[in-house]
Amino acid sequence: MKKRILFLISNLESGGVSKSMVSLLNTIDRQKYDVALWIASPHGVFFAQVPKDVKVISDKRITALMQGFNGVVGLLRQGCLLRASGSLLRMGVSKVSKSWAGLLLARLMPGIDKSEYDLIVDYNGQQQLYYMVNKLRGKKKVTFFHSDYSQWPYYFMADKKYFPKVDAIFTISQHCVEVLKERFPEQDDKIHLMENITSPLLINKLAEESFENPWPAGSVKLITVGHVVDTKGSHWAIEAAYILKERGINIHWVFVGSVSNALRYNKMIEQWSLQDTITFAGITPNPYPYIKSADIFVHPSQFEGKSIALDEAKLLCKPVVVTNFSTVHDQFKDKVNATICEMNPVAIANAIETLIKDKALCEKYVSCLKTHQTDNTSEISKIYELVD
Repeated sequence: MKKRILFLISNLESGGVSKSMVSLLNTIDRQKYDVALWIASPHGVFFAQVPKDVKVISDKRITALMQGFNGVVGLLRQGCLLRASGSLLRMGVSKVSKSWAGLLLARLMPGIDKSEYDLIVDYNGQQQLYYMVNKLRGKKKVTFFHSDYSQWPYYFMADKKYFPKVDAIFTISQHCVEVLKERFPEQDDKIHLMENITSPLLINKLAEESFENPWPAGSVKLITVGHVVDTKGSHWAIEAAYILKERGINIHWVFVGSVSNALRYNKMIEQWSLQDTITFAGITPNPYPYIKSADIFVHPSQFEGKSIALDEAKLLCKPVVVTNFSTVHDQFKDKVNATICEMNPVAIANAIETLIKDKALCEKYVSCLKTHQTDNTSEISKIYELVD
């Protein structure tokens, strides 16, 4: 009989966690394991990539609870007066304590699956972790934390209570492992590394698909993949584009991903007359043709757990400019396989200009990346070991 595994995630919108989830679901041996996906909001750009033989479990009440004020209206229409009131209370509590708000949200979410699983994997953390522990039945339960915990201390109080109740805690880079062990020393033996799964074969295949080329002829083709938001350094990138333009360098910078505050960023672009220099290409489930066609991949983030977009740029052998966030050295060595710069527009612009003008340095990075290609799909064995 197949072992039964249930994964939990909030949604499959654009972003590294969602992309990592569908990569894992497509890698797992579904001939050997019966796989189900509990998803709070069953939608998103990656939802179509969930394998057809993965059972999807969702509930309209849980979806509404994740939707803020609009969700309260939805709950009232469903006749869920108490949950609607609780959702309003949770939104108020979140302004004081995200830990208490997460615990309250987990209590409000109904237990919709009474089955017992051999393994339950919470892939998000926070309220999904608390919900998994309290309302789902599994012989083993594990949780993931996909970022640098020192940058996300908001749930510490609740996590400290719930981490002892799971069998393993996974995170995605060695730096993230060390930070978790520092914050939760009593859970040291439970904390393990499991990298985001990236398949070179699949990514190179998808990179060959056709796409609408947004770069004007003759321009230096820059690309950034990820949410357009300040935490990802988008404001620095836009100013860096202005600096490069002022220096007379003919660049065109394409941003692939959702834009969180389009009005603000478009105002910056208009203020500096960058309408012909920057393109917001929006969300796509396949950014790889863009990455392959670009000259330089720029990642100006303030912090990351371990960026999937950077792993993908490495697999496609792109020269990279990346900011010096806490986990960057888990992926790159400065002046060996990428340029690591400080977190400000001038430093980003200088690093890009150097790569544009120093062809030998670009070729050095590409050569290094080509000789250090890795396929980490074997990481899935860390899931298998928990059930076999």
